[in-house]
Amino acid sequence: MYRFTRKVTVKTVAAVPAALQFCGEVAAHLNKTYGLGMKTGIEMFGHNRVYWFYDADSLDAIAQLNARLMLDSPYWEMIEKAKQLWLEGSAKDRIVKLLA
Repeated sequence: MYRFTRKVTVKTVAAVPAALQFCGEVAAHLNKTYGLGMKTGIEMFGHNRVYWFYDADSLDAIAQLNARLMLDSPYWEMIEKAKQLWLEGSAKDRIVKLLA
């Protein structure tokens, strides 16, 4: 089992409510379209960072999802509309192998 995590820093405190709304919309789209069980969160102290994460059975499943996302026009429209919310260059993806 693997956990994919994406974190990104919200550009300003004033943009946090819009960023949280965006997080929910993206997760809802991906969950409905791909059945991911994706969840979202926000860092509690120190930084205005939001997170998306989901678990996958294999690295191949993550790669297959990524290939499908490249062709997902509604997903890319959401990304484009929200690009002003994020601190440029702050997006970081991780894949963690779950052991227990």
